[in-house]
Amino acid sequence: MKYTTAVVLVLSALLAACSAANEEIKTEAPPVAKKDTLVTPPPAARVYTYSERYFVPDAEIDAATNVEDPLQAIRVIQLKEGKNNVLVVSSYDKLGETSLETWFGIELPSFAPGKYMLANASNAAFYRFYLGDKRKRIDGESYEGSITVEEYKDGYLSGSIDATINGVTKSFEEDSKPVRVTFTGSFRIQEVALENTMMKSR
Repeated sequence: MKYTTAVVLVLSALLAACSAANEEIKTEAPPVAKKDTLVTPPPAARVYTYSERYFVPDAEIDAATNVEDPLQAIRVIQLKEGKNNVLVVSSYDKLGETSLETWFGIELPSFAPGKYMLANASNAAFYRFYLGDKRKRIDGESYEGSITVEEYKDGYLSGSIDATINGVTKSFEEDSKPVRVTFTGSFRIQEVALENTMMKSR
């Protein structure tokens, strides 16, 4: 009996020793490294060189002298109903102390996307006014270069112009002389009905 008890005690001690020697190791997955999130900024809105004036369907450029209502002369480039379409671009700039006001009208049968040579345009008109102390203007007479129409969307016509205008100066103080003017840049111009280009008389 004593022997049995002694054996049981020895076995118990050995089991306890073995249990104490075994460490319980818990395995854990390594932490997942956080990936840097690349934030792509939205594309910047395109800035157009010209955004003033109008694109007029079913219209033609009229003679500058054909103005029944003197108020319409403020429009500079006169328009009338017609079978073509007219894009009129205007800009206001500074040349030193002199202010410049420019109007450029291009008449085409269609302004579908594509490239058009200005020499082949149905009609064109160009006026540049020098509004400083010495006032003068330039009248366009012939046109070189091209207009590229990119798209017509949401009531706006957009594209670019790369033009050279052969013109003549007009002034009360100086004799007229030939001059060449460049007119380049991108445009986004809103479509307007012909009647909405008219100056309203009270």
